[in-house]
Amino acid sequence: MKIIHISDLHFGTQRPNVVKTLLSSIEDIGADLIIVSGDLTQRALREEFVEARAFLDALNVPFLSVPGNHDIPAYNVFSRFFTPYKQYQEHISDDLCPVFQNNEALIVGVNTARRAVPHWNWANGAISTAQCKEIERVFTENPPAHWNICVMHHPLCFDVAKSPLKVTVFGRDKALKTLAQTGVDIVLTGHTHHAGINLQQSGVVPGDKILHVGASTALSSRVREQNNGFNLIELAGQDLRILTFSHDDNEFRVVDSFEITK
Repeated sequence: MKIIHISDLHFGTQRPNVVKTLLSSIEDIGADLIIVSGDLTQRALREEFVEARAFLDALNVPFLSVPGNHDIPAYNVFSRFFTPYKQYQEHISDDLCPVFQNNEALIVGVNTARRAVPHWNWANGAISTAQCKEIERVFTENPPAHWNICVMHHPLCFDVAKSPLKVTVFGRDKALKTLAQTGVDIVLTGHTHHAGINLQQSGVVPGDKILHVGASTALSSRVREQNNGFNLIELAGQDLRILTFSHDDNEFRVVDSFEITK
C-alpha cells in the first residue's frame, strides 16, 4: 500500500509551479490513499476551500483529511466561535473523525484544531477526553490491521532541537497514553512545516514505540527552513518504508528515507 502524506497546503499562499509538480509526482507514484494533516487553507475563506477541493479532486485518489488551525476563520468572530468548521465540512469533509481501513492499515483522523485554547496562541491544539475515547473505540472495535495510524494536525512529539516551531497540545499526555494502550504504531502530523521522523518509546506499554512523522508544507510559500515537500509511506505486511520528498529545481526529489519492521 502506498500512502502520500501531505500537509499545510495553505491555499491562498500556494505556489502554482509547485501545485503542478506535486500533481504530477503523485500521479507518477500511483498512490492508494492521500492523507492531508490539516491547514488546507490560509484564512479559511470559501474561495480557498474551493481551490483546495479542486486540487484534491484532481489527484483522483481517495483521501483522508483533518482540519488545521488555519481552517478555522481567524477574523470572522461569529463564524470562529459558532460555526468554526462550516466551510471545511462543506467543501472538504463533513467527518471530523474520518476512518479508513483495509488489510494493511487502520487509519483514524483526529481534529486537534480549536476555536480557542487556554493559551495566548490559539494556533495551538487540543485533544479532548471524548476524542481519546473515540480513538480507543475505533481501534478496539474494528478488525486488526498490520498498521494502526492516527492523523492529526498538531504534533504530540517532535525533536525540539530541529523543529522551527514550539507546539502545545492540550490533553497531550492523555492522548499519548491512549495511543499507546490502543496499539497505535504511527502518528502523522503537520503544523510546523518541518518534515521529521521520531521513533519514541511510549512509556506506557513496556518496549512499545510510536513513530511520529511530520510533513513539511506541501504547496505554500510560507516555508520554514525546509523546501516544500511530502512523505511517501509504503506498507507491506510487517514492513514499513517512509520516503521524504523535497521540492528543488522544479521537481520533487527523495532527500531522506526510513525503514522499520514490526
